Amino acid sequence: MLNLRPYQTESIAELSKGFANKHKRQILALTTGAGKTVVFSQMVKQAAEKGTNTMIFTDRVELFAQTFKTLEKKGIKPQIINAKTKHIDNNALITIAMIETIKRRQHDLKPKLIIIDEAHRGNFTKLFDIFPDAYVIGATATPVGKHIPKYYTNIVQTIDTPDLINSGYLSSYIGYQMQDDFSDLKIKGSDYSEESLFNHYHQRKQYDGVIEQYIKHANGKKTIVFNVNIAHTEAMTQEFNNAGIESYCVTSKTPPAERERILRAFTLGMFPLLNNCGILTTGYDEPSIECVIMNRKTLSLPLWLQCCGRGSRIYPKKENFIVLDFGMNHSVHGMWDEPRQWTLKEKKKKKQAAPTKDCPECDALNYASARFCKACNYEFQIKNDTELQKGVMVQMIPTNLLGKKISDLSLQELKELQIRKKYKASFIWRVVRNRGRIAVKSYAELMGYSEGWVYRQLEDLVNSSYKDYVIK
Repeated sequence: MLNLRPYQTESIAELSKGFANKHKRQILALTTGAGKTVVFSQMVKQAAEKGTNTMIFTDRVELFAQTFKTLEKKGIKPQIINAKTKHIDNNALITIAMIETIKRRQHDLKPKLIIIDEAHRGNFTKLFDIFPDAYVIGATATPVGKHIPKYYTNIVQTIDTPDLINSGYLSSYIGYQMQDDFSDLKIKGSDYSEESLFNHYHQRKQYDGVIEQYIKHANGKKTIVFNVNIAHTEAMTQEFNNAGIESYCVTSKTPPAERERILRAFTLGMFPLLNNCGILTTGYDEPSIECVIMNRKTLSLPLWLQCCGRGSRIYPKKENFIVLDFGMNHSVHGMWDEPRQWTLKEKKKKKQAAPTKDCPECDALNYASARFCKACNYEFQIKNDTELQKGVMVQMIPTNLLGKKISDLSLQELKELQIRKKYKASFIWRVVRNRGRIAVKSYAELMGYSEGWVYRQLEDLVNSSYKDYVIK
C-alpha cells in the first residue's frame, strides 16, 4: 500500500460510508494533481482483496496508460480490454477498458464496482445502461455537467485547491491575462465554434502576441500550449520555431510512436515548448511544466481548470507555475486557485468570478483584496472607504449627496457612493453602463480600473437598467 495523504484516506472512508448509506453512484471530486488515481486504485486493490469484480473506464490513451502504471505499483495486474484484445476473461477481478471498446465487443462482464476516470465527460453515461446493478465512483477534478446530478446521488470532496497549495501538495500559480475584443466569436452548442475561434486566433497579431508574452513572462520555462484546433496548433508551433524557440506539437493526427517520442523528449527537457489541441487536456501528468499558455477562449469551466491544472503539480525547485491567458478566461471563470465547493445541485445562476486587479508593476493578476502582488511583491495602496469613529468602522454618506437622485449624480459623485459602500458596486456599475460607452471608459479612469473591467462592462451593456433612488 502506498502512503496515502490524510485527505486521500478520508476520501476512501467517505466513499465507503456513502455506499453504506445506499448511495450507489458517487462522485470523487479532487483537484488535478491531488491524486484521484491513487485514491481509486487503493479502493480497487481493497475490492480485489475481498473478491469484488471491478472495472475501470477511461476514454483516452494517456489516461489508460497512467491508470495501468498506478495499479502496477500496487502489485495489481489487471485485464486490459482494447481494440487489440482477442479474449475477454469475464471472471477477471480487475479490468481496465475504454468505453467505446466495451460497447463494440461481445462480453458477459458483471462488475460489482465501476470506476470512471474523468467522469465529467458525458459519454460515460452509457455504462449505467450496460451495467445497471454496479456501484459507481465517478472520479473528476471538475464535477460539472447536466449528467452529474442526474446519475449521481453523493459527492465526496475532502480538500480544495487553496488547501492543497498551502499544504505543499500543489504549486501556487501566477496568472497573466491579455485583453482582447471577442465580439467576433460565435457560440455553437455549449462553447465557441471552432471556426470562429480559428478565424480570431489565426492572425499575425495573435501569434506575435503569444511569442512576445512568453518571452516576457516565461522565457525558457517548460511550457505547454493549448490551441484551438490542429491547423492553429501546427501554425503556432511553426511561429515559435521561426522565432528561435524550439517547439513540437501533438494532435490527433500524430502517429502514436511519434507522439510517445515527442512527449518523452519533452519530459527529458530536450525542448522547452509543447503545443497541442484537445490531446493533453486531461490525464497528462508532467510535473516539470512551469507555464501553461491558454491560447483560446472557452465557455467551459472544466476545460479551463483542467488546462491550468497541467502546470499545478509540484516538482523540485519549482516555486510556482505561470498561466498566460489569451482568452480572458480569468474574467469568466475566475482564478485557478479560487475556493470551489462542488455540489450536485444544478446551478440556476452562474457564479460570478472573484474580483481581481492587475499589478501596476508586473501585470500579474491578483485577488482584489490582495495587499501584496503574488508575483513581484508590489504593495497595493489601500483606499480609505470607511471612516473610524470611536474604534468602530462606519460608512458615511457625504452630506452634499443627500436628497439627490441617483440619475442626477456625476461620475465623481457615483464614485463617492461606491467608495462609501452605500450601494453595491454592481449597482453603481449598472448606472454607469446606462450612460453609455464613454461614461464606462471615463469611470474606469476615475476608479483606476483595468481595460479588462471596461471590456466586461461594455460586453454587458444590455444589463444596464436600474431603479432610481433619492439618497437618504
